[in-house]
Amino acid sequence: MIFLKIPKLWNVKCSIFVFNMKIATRLSEIDAAVDKFTPVTPDHPFYTNFKNLRGDFHERRVMRILNVETTSNRKYIFDYRPNQSNKTLLFFAGMRGSGKTSELAKYAKLLHSPDCFFVVTCNVDEDLDMDNVQYMDILIFQLERLLNLSADAGIKLDKGILSSMQKWFEERVKEINTSLKASGSAEIELNTGNLTSITGLFSHILGLTARVKTGLSGSRERAETIRTNFKNRFLDFSTKFNTFIEQTNEQLRRQNIAREILFIVDGLEKTMSADTRRRIILEESNRIRQIKANTIFTLPIELMKEEQRIRNFSEIITFPFIKVKERSGALIEVAMEKLREFIIKRIDRTLFDKVETIDIAIEHSGGSPRQLLRIIELANWRADETIGKITYNNMEDAIDELGNKIARYLEPEDFELLKALKQDLIAGNPIGFNSQIQGLLEKEVIFEYNDGTYKCVNPLLERSKLYMHNVS
Repeated sequence: MIFLKIPKLWNVKCSIFVFNMKIATRLSEIDAAVDKFTPVTPDHPFYTNFKNLRGDFHERRVMRILNVETTSNRKYIFDYRPNQSNKTLLFFAGMRGSGKTSELAKYAKLLHSPDCFFVVTCNVDEDLDMDNVQYMDILIFQLERLLNLSADAGIKLDKGILSSMQKWFEERVKEINTSLKASGSAEIELNTGNLTSITGLFSHILGLTARVKTGLSGSRERAETIRTNFKNRFLDFSTKFNTFIEQTNEQLRRQNIAREILFIVDGLEKTMSADTRRRIILEESNRIRQIKANTIFTLPIELMKEEQRIRNFSEIITFPFIKVKERSGALIEVAMEKLREFIIKRIDRTLFDKVETIDIAIEHSGGSPRQLLRIIELANWRADETIGKITYNNMEDAIDELGNKIARYLEPEDFELLKALKQDLIAGNPIGFNSQIQGLLEKEVIFEYNDGTYKCVNPLLERSKLYMHNVS
């Protein structure tokens, strides 16, 4: 048996960008250091652990949902025996920019071990057509990622299940090609190779899944032809998929690589339309339930209002922003200190004129790491290169500009809601849900903390002239 290299847990392209990021020591280097859209992983110097700073959210709850035991020496153990027919489906919810991807990358690193999971991270926003994606595309992508990482890990898969999967996929491709040929579209290539050896079978099925996935990123007509074929035979496909997962789990245990597979499917919120996201999660819920594999999906914010419906077939956990202020307005010093660390890991302290310049940015971030980086980015654009520092005035001006941008397109009824919200906050009342509040959460006009009953206005908005005129 040949063992190959241990698999990478996140997309290679993303890793290259992340590890090229370095601490800024000049103003001209700050833009790269505050990149808002490239999440950092736990092994990167920029990574900051905000554990226990997100109100009611705690990592141990995620571990309990996954049926993972945490020992006193921080070892993670998954006991597969009582859970062989009990697969976890978890939706990881939260506002955009809260740091969900970095948190999931942390779990991938912690849980990927012989005593726990074989983690297969699928970044759908980097590998699929986000203008035109459906659940079938994601499921085929999950299979392709599993096959690739299995090869990297040297997992010796059963020849019988490989042969069965290869034949099934080949039949589907032949049927798809018949339809593509009838419509005048280019067919999916069907390479023939050595199908008598495990290596040959493995290479063949990996090639087939890769070409099918590529076909899904082609024209809409081509993608729909492929999807329709798989959907029409989904019961058969799910049976093949589940058998493959279970036999791979057994082999992982034999080789002491892991106890079971855990898929992490990230990037759903980056699809181009809310309708697409809704179709994937709600309209495809029956198909999602038929797949018997431990899986964590990120949940787009606009679907958080569907929590009761989603809980009918899965678990949901909310990952809130970092709480930097109490309801009273008092700053939470431990959170402030961690966010200072978050900044200083990226930008040399000497590039700020004083610590108060950092602190005012943190206060107006509302505990959103992405918003904090955006504030610093804009302040840097305003900085005088001859001074070579971001000043307190630069930061104040950036905060005012961003606040006015948020306020610019708010409707009169939005300001009425914000006025009522402010009164509830002053009174210490819990703040519930309505469709207008949901819309403002999606636009990041309102931020949500803890269990969802603590909501407040985005601190940037409070600095705007329109807000002060209509609410304050």
